[in-house]
Amino acid sequence: MEQNVRTFGVIFATLALIASVLVMPNVSATDGDLQTSISGDNGLTSYASSFGYATFTAEISSASGDGHTNVIVSAAFDEDGWVADQATISDCSGAGTTGSNNTGDLAAGATNTVCISVSVEASGSEIGDDVEMTVSVTSDEDTTGTSTNVAIKISDWRAFSNDSVQSYAEGDTNTYTISIENIKLDVNGVGVAIDDPTYITLSNADEGWNIDSDNSAWDKLQLTATINYIAANGTFDLVLDIQLVGGIVPASSYINSNSNIVFSVNDDAGVYSLVTLEAIVADNFALNSVGSGNEYVDNGCGDDTATLGWTPAIHNFGNTLDSFSVTFDTSDAADWTVDGATNFNTGNLLPKFEEGSHSFNVGLHVPGGLAAGTSHSFSMTITSDNDGGVTQTQTFSATVNQCYGLTMTVDKASDSANPGSQADFTISVTNGGNGDDTVSLSTMGASEWSPALSESELILESGATSTALLSVTVPEDASANAASGSVMVHAYSEGCGDDTTDCEYGQDVSVSVAANQVYSISVGYYSNETDVVKNTASAQEGMSVQMKFALTNDGNGNDEVTLSLANAPAWVTLGQTTALVGPGQTMTLNIDVAAPSSDARGDHIFQVVATSADGTTTSTTGDLTVTVTEKTTDGTGPTTDKVDEDDSPGFGILSVVAALGAVLLLRRRS
Repeated sequence: MEQNVRTFGVIFATLALIASVLVMPNVSATDGDLQTSISGDNGLTSYASSFGYATFTAEISSASGDGHTNVIVSAAFDEDGWVADQATISDCSGAGTTGSNNTGDLAAGATNTVCISVSVEASGSEIGDDVEMTVSVTSDEDTTGTSTNVAIKISDWRAFSNDSVQSYAEGDTNTYTISIENIKLDVNGVGVAIDDPTYITLSNADEGWNIDSDNSAWDKLQLTATINYIAANGTFDLVLDIQLVGGIVPASSYINSNSNIVFSVNDDAGVYSLVTLEAIVADNFALNSVGSGNEYVDNGCGDDTATLGWTPAIHNFGNTLDSFSVTFDTSDAADWTVDGATNFNTGNLLPKFEEGSHSFNVGLHVPGGLAAGTSHSFSMTITSDNDGGVTQTQTFSATVNQCYGLTMTVDKASDSANPGSQADFTISVTNGGNGDDTVSLSTMGASEWSPALSESELILESGATSTALLSVTVPEDASANAASGSVMVHAYSEGCGDDTTDCEYGQDVSVSVAANQVYSISVGYYSNETDVVKNTASAQEGMSVQMKFALTNDGNGNDEVTLSLANAPAWVTLGQTTALVGPGQTMTLNIDVAAPSSDARGDHIFQVVATSADGTTTSTTGDLTVTVTEKTTDGTGPTTDKVDEDDSPGFGILSVVAALGAVLLLRRRS
C-alpha cells in the first residue's frame, strides 16, 4: 500500500511539474501591450560556428488580446563588426529581409511566429566570443513595443539535453543524456570534424545524488567525460545514470519541485556552456513578481500631468502553499503622487504549477513641464511568510522623455547687394524642447549665389536661442535687379535620428537677394573703322558740320543718361540730350555745329558731359575742337559738312572739288 501511494505521488508530481512548465508565464522584456517570447538553442542563447548561423524563434502576442497592424521586427547589435543586416527576419515559411521586417498584422488573440537567422561570418568573430543582439518589436498601436536581448555564442559545438524533468522515489535511478552537437563549418559552409578535446564535467548538484555512466569517456573519480573526436555534423551522446540515494533529499509534504543538476561543457579554446538537468526536490519557498519597471512619459513639453498605472502580479514560485507580506517605500517619489501603495498580505497562494498569484494596481502621477531625464520611483518588497529569506524588491519608476521642438526666424526676408558682394542674414534657432539638443543647419537653392552658413550645427540648452549667419553672394556677372530666388535654410534636431526627410522636429526659413544696379558710364572720342580718332572739325563761316562722340554703359543695367555740353559756344548743340543705353552697349551720338557767318573764326574748345540716371555717376570727354575758317569768296562754297565714319571728305569739300573740276573743264573747251 505504501509503495502504491509513493508511486501515485511520483506520477502526480511529475504531471504537475510538467504542467507548471507549460503554463509558466514568459515575461516580455518590456511592459508594452506587445509581448515577445524568444527561444534559441538554450533559452535566450543560440550557438553558431564562425561560418554558420545562429537561429532564434520569436512568439509575438498582445497582452491585452487586441490586434496590431504593421508589426515590425528588427535586430540591432552594439558589438564592433556586427550589423543589423546580418540578421535575416522571416515568417519561418520562406525568405525574409535583413535587419528589419514588417511581418504584417497581429490578429486579436493570435500569436505570430517569427524566425531570425544570424550570419556570423561577416562579423569576423572568433570562437569563444559572446555577442548580444537586441530584438525589438513595434506596431502602429504600440510604438514603444518590446525589446529582448538574446545571446549568440560563437562555438564549434553546442551542448544540450532534451530530457524532461524526471521524478524519483528513494533509490530510483533514471537516465539523462547530454549531447554535444558538432556545428563546426569551414569557409565553404561544409561540416568539419572536431578533433580537439571537449569536456563534460559535473558542476553543481545537491548532496544525495549519485552520478555515473557506462561510457568509456567518463572518469568516475573526476566526474568528467573527455571527448577527443566528433565527426563532421555528428553528435556525441553521454548517457548518465542518476540515482537518488539515502534520505538526504526529503520528500515534499505537498508535491515535489525541480532540482537542478548542472554540468559544464568546455573545450580548450575557452568555450564554456552549462547543461542543466532537472529532477524533483523537496518543498521549497520562492516567489516571482512581474509587472513593475520603468515607464517613459512624453509630457515634458506640456503642462499636463501624466498618469501611469501598473498591475503587478505576485506569483508563488514555491512548490507548496505560501503567503506573502507586501510593503512599499515611496520616499523617492518626492512630490509625485503615488496610488495604491498600501502595505498588505496576499494570504495563501497556490504553488507555482497551479498558477498561484495575486494582482493589484498601483499608479504614479508625473507633473508636466519637467526636464528630460527627470526620474522618480517607489519600491515594493515582497517577503515569504514561511521563509523570511525569500524576498524580492520591485521598483516602479517614471522617466521624462526628451521632447523636441524648434522655432526658427530670420532678421529679414530679403536684401540686395552689388555684384560680387554678399547679403547677410541672421538666422535664429530656439530649442523649445525640454533637454539639450543638437540642431543641424543646411542650405538649399540658388547654388550659383553661393549661400553659406557660419555654423552647420548648433548645440542648444532647453529654451536657449542661438544664431548663425547666412551669407548670399551676388554673382559677379549679375544683371541689375537679378533675383536669387528662394534660398532656404533647413534646421532639424537630433530627435529626427537618421531620417530627416519628413522630420517633425525640423524648421525652414527662406530669404531672397536681388542684385543692385551698378552705374558706370564713359563718354569719349569717336573713332572710325580704321581707329582714327575724330575729336576735331572745321567749318567755314556760315557752314554747318556734324561731329560725333561715343557713349558706353559699363554698368549692369539700362541707364538713362543725361547729356550736356561744357564750354561750348551757343552755336554748338547736341543732337540729343538723353540716351537710353543698355548694359555693355556703346552708342555713337552727334554734335551739331552751325558756324556763325562772322566773328567766330578760330578754334573753339568744348567737352561733352554724361550723367547716369543715379545723378551722381558722370563722365566727360576730352577736349573737342571746332575750327571756324573764312568763308570762300566765290560764293560757291558749301553751307553744311559732316564728319563721316569712313573718314570721307565732307560735303563742303566735295563741292569745292566739283567746282574746280567744272572750271578746268570750261577752260579746256575754250
